[in-house]
Amino acid sequence: MDIDKAIAIRKAIVVGEAIGKGRNIFNKANVIEEFNSGCDHVLSLFESAYQLYKSGIYHVPVFLAISAIEEIAKLEVAMFRSMGEPEEVKKQRQDKLYNHRAKHVIALQEVIAIGSRLPKAIGKDRVRALLDMAEAGGLVELREASLYTDSVNEQFVTPSSVIDKATSREIILLAIETWDDRLRGLTNHTNELDRRADEIFYDVAG
Repeated sequence: MDIDKAIAIRKAIVVGEAIGKGRNIFNKANVIEEFNSGCDHVLSLFESAYQLYKSGIYHVPVFLAISAIEEIAKLEVAMFRSMGEPEEVKKQRQDKLYNHRAKHVIALQEVIAIGSRLPKAIGKDRVRALLDMAEAGGLVELREASLYTDSVNEQFVTPSSVIDKATSREIILLAIETWDDRLRGLTNHTNELDRRADEIFYDVAG
């Protein structure tokens, strides 16, 4: 797949703003340990999503996988913030790590389009659609739909009636590919966790 350079620049700007403004999440004396602990949490989200998916429950894995994407963004930005002195914010909403859409943009960088296994699993057009959806805020809507009941066109709907197996599969694979792109290799511990993440990816991909 080809990278959309204009989109890549827009996303890079969001990342730069997130790194430069907001509170430090990690204690500077324990950055690696805390980062690794956060990575353990991300893998636990993958594991939980996978187990539910395999049991035939498809809506909750979508919520868990999108949450993992958000945590990936948080961990990467927190790592870079710990290397400097980010500008303090007066209000939490000024920190992009407290904005769902911003975290989706931060995590889902255009470099994902370079990889081969996600396009092979779900198709190039679908990868592009998911990246565009994330930038437009669509993953925020999907996150809500995967967890909360609603009324659509005067009809009561539940998450299980809205989220199907195909959508669940795509979002789990997208989240794991995001992990592979953004966090794998930053510490030795991430390489250890990556073996299990890969196992889940290829089993879900089929």
